[in-house]
Amino acid sequence: MKIVIVGCGWLGTQLAAALSAAGHQVYASRRQAQNLVNLPDAVRPLLLDLSADNTTSQVYAALEGAIVICAIPAGSRSGATGHYADALSRLTLLMQQAGSLAAIHFSSSGIYQGLSGDVDETAALRMDIERVALLANGEQILQQGIPLCITLRLAGLIGPGRHPGRFVAGKEVANPEGFINMLHADDACRAVQQLLNCQTLQSARYNLSCPLAVTRRQFYQAACNSLQAQVSFSDDKLISHRALAEQFTQHFAFQYRFANAIDALTYCD
Repeated sequence: MKIVIVGCGWLGTQLAAALSAAGHQVYASRRQAQNLVNLPDAVRPLLLDLSADNTTSQVYAALEGAIVICAIPAGSRSGATGHYADALSRLTLLMQQAGSLAAIHFSSSGIYQGLSGDVDETAALRMDIERVALLANGEQILQQGIPLCITLRLAGLIGPGRHPGRFVAGKEVANPEGFINMLHADDACRAVQQLLNCQTLQSARYNLSCPLAVTRRQFYQAACNSLQAQVSFSDDKLISHRALAEQFTQHFAFQYRFANAIDALTYCD
């Protein structure tokens, strides 16, 4: 199967290696040529800058008949809204012109910002919040433009080079009794492989997040303990949500390697 990973960053690089090892023909795109030299073995480099209107014949050839995994980050800077939407619109057009088969879009569980309690894929979103609107618009661009598009709302990513304890060591963590939403990179890669192995798919949106409920106190204390670092907690309460992951596990008979996010800490550094 031919697969193109667009925006091949930290997660995309791990995914490219896993898919290539599974026997797929994998292309990985980045915006600058100098960043294409350190891709995993057997992964084919693809220069693609969606902010520029200079698409090469090589890009069209790669996209033709491919499943495209959109791993373009939404960004967090002010003003990122237009750039993100433009990039996804450009990608959608290229896929239409090239005749791509389908899209798998990496979105974020951050789309539930402003909500409280347990939330699933049917939750009404707070479109008055800028980042929520950014993510929702991005999802809509691909869902409406590509006949078959699977949107994966990824929880906070952890894994090699992303140990969560490093982000809170020596700090005070608020809302300690709120629940965390975390996902190890290995489970993200395994979920994509599960999708690719399915004979029939329909456009849909799914949460991907360690399914067992773990509080911020439990998780960040364990994370800092594993680094022999200190962390403290305040009584400040924040509006927080827990992204439910049952829809994906039930629909695809998927089993998380790390159902409990604390168990994933051993495989972070």
